[in-house]
Amino acid sequence: MELLFSAAFVKYEIAFLGLNVAYIVFHVLHSLVVSYLKIRNFVKPKRGVEMGEKKENTEADAPEIPVKKLSEKEKIKQEKMALSNEEKQHLAEIIKNVKTRIARGEFWEARSRIVEGLSIEKFNKELNCLLASLYEKEHDYKKAELIYKDLILLNDTDPELYLKLGFALSIQGKYEIAYEIYKRLHFLEKENFETIEMLANIGHQLSHHDESNEYARLFLKKHPHSVDMLYLTAVNYINLEDRKKALEYLKKIRTIDPYNGKIQELIKKVELEAEMENNFKTEK
Repeated sequence: MELLFSAAFVKYEIAFLGLNVAYIVFHVLHSLVVSYLKIRNFVKPKRGVEMGEKKENTEADAPEIPVKKLSEKEKIKQEKMALSNEEKQHLAEIIKNVKTRIARGEFWEARSRIVEGLSIEKFNKELNCLLASLYEKEHDYKKAELIYKDLILLNDTDPELYLKLGFALSIQGKYEIAYEIYKRLHFLEKENFETIEMLANIGHQLSHHDESNEYARLFLKKHPHSVDMLYLTAVNYINLEDRKKALEYLKKIRTIDPYNGKIQELIKKVELEAEMENNFKTEK
């Protein structure tokens, strides 16, 4: 009986030992698997970062491919080239219609058609100038000025745009800027006598009497009987205290317009001042 009990106890001990061994093996294997997964997750991102850094360095070190950026003028040129024949024809019809409506005094309708045209070609010179002319009719010269400035940025050698901008600036009393604009225009077109006339007048307004007379002389070569320019020249000489030259131009006006009472009186006044000046010099 005791032998049977001992044998049963031994079997139980062996079974218990087997369970312990199995548990230990399972625990060891589990620890190994977990450790492996941790190591793999740790190693792989690191390799990924290294590869990313390598790729980043490669891209940074790679020679830059030169990309030609289109200038604003080139973009506009491409837009114009992209217009279909149908669109160009439609624009021509709109411009013609706008001019007709402006001539009839239908300004609201004209502006509506201009907006329609600009939706086809935003930088169309003729439509923009027509829009600016509508602003000028409303005495909103500031808006007209901005339009002309934008157009000049796209074409800085267009004399017509400088002429229009100069007028918009002058009418606002921005004589200094207008003077420089007209000088630029005179550089582009030496024989533009409208520009020369404006330079003479604005120069006078700015008290640049010598410069004003230089432009006046250029104008008088083409228009020697211009009473307004002769008078402007005479006044410049009066301001420069050169009464002899002032009388010379005043007498030219008298020859052209002998019944001009204002000129007659001014001649007498300047002659008297010249005589008094001579007497003063003699007394010295």
